[in-house]
Amino acid sequence: MLPGTGLCEPGRALPLPLWFAVPVLFVASVAGLTGTASLALGIAGGQLPMSTEVFGAAAAVTLVLSGGVRSWRKPVRRVLSWLYPLAVLALGIGLSWLAVPTALAVAVGLPATALAVALCVWARGPRPEESRDRLPTLV
Repeated sequence: MLPGTGLCEPGRALPLPLWFAVPVLFVASVAGLTGTASLALGIAGGQLPMSTEVFGAAAAVTLVLSGGVRSWRKPVRRVLSWLYPLAVLALGIGLSWLAVPTALAVAVGLPATALAVALCVWARGPRPEESRDRLPTLV
C-alpha cells in the first residue's frame, strides 16, 4: 500500500516532529524491551547488538504512518514519505556493527516505550472535529 492512501492513517493528523520521532522511539523501545528481557532471563552479556532488522521494521512503520502527516504539501509528502524511511534503513545497515551496553538500552528504552505507548493512545483518539459530536463518557 502506498503512503497517503488512508488505510493506515492514525485517528488524527500526526505532527511532523512526531512522525520524525517514530523510528527513534521504535528502535529505542525494542532495545529497551530486549535488554530488559535479557536481564530478566539472566542472559545479558553486557552488550546488546543493534539489529538491521529492527531498523527495517522502524522504517516500515514510519512509511506506513506517513499518510497521517498533514503538515506538508502532497508532492513534498510523497517524496519525504519514501526518503526518510529509506534513510532510517540505510542508517540501520550502517550501524549493524554497533553494540550498546544493556543497562543503557534499558535506561533509554523503557521510557521510550512508555512515551511511544502514550503517543499511540493519543494518535488513535478521535479527530478534533469528531470529538465535538460525541457525548462525554465517564467509563
